[in-house]
Amino acid sequence: MSSFHLALDEDFHVHSTFSDGASTLAENVQAARERGLRTLCLVDHVRRDTTWVPEFAAAVRPFRHHPELRVLAGVEAKILDSSGNLDVPPDLARYAEVDLVLIADHQFPADDGPVHPDQVRAALSCGSMTAAEAIERLCLATANALRPGTLVAHLFSLLPKIGLDETMVPASLLGDLASEVARAGVLVEVNEKWSCPSARTLAALADAGVCVVAGSDSHHRRDVGVYRSVRQAVGAADVA
Repeated sequence: MSSFHLALDEDFHVHSTFSDGASTLAENVQAARERGLRTLCLVDHVRRDTTWVPEFAAAVRPFRHHPELRVLAGVEAKILDSSGNLDVPPDLARYAEVDLVLIADHQFPADDGPVHPDQVRAALSCGSMTAAEAIERLCLATANALRPGTLVAHLFSLLPKIGLDETMVPASLLGDLASEVARAGVLVEVNEKWSCPSARTLAALADAGVCVVAGSDSHHRRDVGVYRSVRQAVGAADVA
């Protein structure tokens, strides 16, 4: 088994009042400084009709000059479909100050667009979709969404919402996805809020040479850089 080092003095997933967070950008930055973090990625949710990205990037800019804290700007978007299309503003590429796009499985990425987890759970229950089909489609959509400048956020967080779990992902499919992530050269987050991905998935990512980072997915300054489930998953995977 390969191994990698996960830095716990970084937080790549911190929300603010620009979307659904309770703390301001300044409050999050101050919390990161108080906790001795080395890297902080300020992240807020976007959709195709979001118009505030320029204001967000400009608001992050003054915090980039702190000598002991690297501050990044990121946006989080859901994977829309099995082709890997993302729910991002069409002009997002214009904003060079957006360092990362966090790709997330907020809803099930079906062929024709996002499906609410409850509908997928119902389809699984009545037999119109099998667990194997759901897992394969989710892995395919995630792989298709990979592109430069992205970070895979809370990988497989959708599975419990549809009544499945990571142990059901076949080892071969997990290995293939890890290889695709490594080939794309993108980051994968170990997410505190959703306690995912699992130690098994982390081990597969380590074997593929994927760069993994920690993210609190905090919505309040008190949670910035605070890791419990992340430490447990990393310890269980023996990759620290």
